[in-house]
Amino acid sequence: MSRLKLVLAAATVASLSIVAAMSYAVRPGLASDHQDTLRAVAKPGADITDMYVFPAKDPRDVVFALDVHPLVPRGLAATASFDPGVLYQIKIDTVGDYREHVVLQFKAEGAGTKQRIVFSGPVAAIPGTISTMLGKPLGTTTYGVPVALPGGIRLFAGPRKDPFYFDLTQFFKIDPDRNFSYHPKADVPPASATCFRTPGIDYFASFNVLSIVVEMPRATLTNARNHGRINVWATTSVSQPTAPGVWRQIERWGRPAVKEALEPFALHAKTNHAEPYDDPTLAGAIFATMRAPKPVGAGRSAATANALVRVLVPDEMQVNLAATGHATYLGVETKGLSGLPTAVNRVVPDAGLKGLKSSLRNGARQFGGRDPDSPVIDISLGAIYGSTIAKIGLAHDDHAETACLTSDGTKPSHATLDGFPYLPEPL
Repeated sequence: MSRLKLVLAAATVASLSIVAAMSYAVRPGLASDHQDTLRAVAKPGADITDMYVFPAKDPRDVVFALDVHPLVPRGLAATASFDPGVLYQIKIDTVGDYREHVVLQFKAEGAGTKQRIVFSGPVAAIPGTISTMLGKPLGTTTYGVPVALPGGIRLFAGPRKDPFYFDLTQFFKIDPDRNFSYHPKADVPPASATCFRTPGIDYFASFNVLSIVVEMPRATLTNARNHGRINVWATTSVSQPTAPGVWRQIERWGRPAVKEALEPFALHAKTNHAEPYDDPTLAGAIFATMRAPKPVGAGRSAATANALVRVLVPDEMQVNLAATGHATYLGVETKGLSGLPTAVNRVVPDAGLKGLKSSLRNGARQFGGRDPDSPVIDISLGAIYGSTIAKIGLAHDDHAETACLTSDGTKPSHATLDGFPYLPEPL
């Protein structure tokens, strides 16, 4: 699906805002988690696109970045604002039982560039999909202005260039079900492509998002019980008109591309309305998609499908705050082996990887999380359609790989900042 190119010359800020809203509603997009359900499309301020957890410039600190409000066109970043009717939360398991024990909460007040974003946390969480504002606010920031808060915490909330990169147009041709514009109709068209193109075209290269970025000392979330190991996911919740101060969850994000690649669109809402440790559909959907014959599914063995379920469920990003080095997507879950280059996975036999696997099992490669440059799509596609699961020793090779689906052929189109707030400047 192509996107309307907006050519805007002399126009008022008000008219630009209208065009931005129309662009979002009329031209759908879907990727890491962009426009994940029809309800998210109707309320873009509650639409989570991505989350990142990575080491800060100061190695004693960690960065959490939550992106929402997708597909803000080039030149219109200043016209978008956070939704005051949404409670944004980053939930953290600091015990190891995959339940939320600590939460970071954010809520916008006002509108436009004069918005203020209130931040509370880290504060003890109340488990479940119904939330209230917890604890006394730690501080506030003005839209687009970084601020230092007590406890060595820094906060930013404002527009950024979308750092996610993916050949979405080709993906829709390969898997039309993931394009929400066909729903709730039953006439999903047949696939018009069976492979990604080379090179790929990054659909998101010209779009912005709204980002909430928090930097804090790692020690804040480290205790004797977890030894630095935490599990992280994000949610958005909407206020309940009949129950002031009560917020009901409508979207959940744990890992990039999991729902989008492995769960039918019709099931996304059930997953979004559930906690990751009590999700009624995701594990079964992953297994079914992996097992379904090609081209509808990945056509993989039961052992490969089960191995991927074990890696991805519960849908929470795993992080080791005690580790050094950079973020490596799925690094904790695979003991650092997710960082193997795609070319190595493709050509080196299992036996030849033993020494390499041993050398990679070290703390520097096991921070986990994800930074804006992490090749999460290639890692995900390699696990679904390639030999990654076999190469890292999670299941025997089923020899059912589809080589042309193991990479979308795109690279980052952004330049991250050397320091806070790290995410690239808006376009």
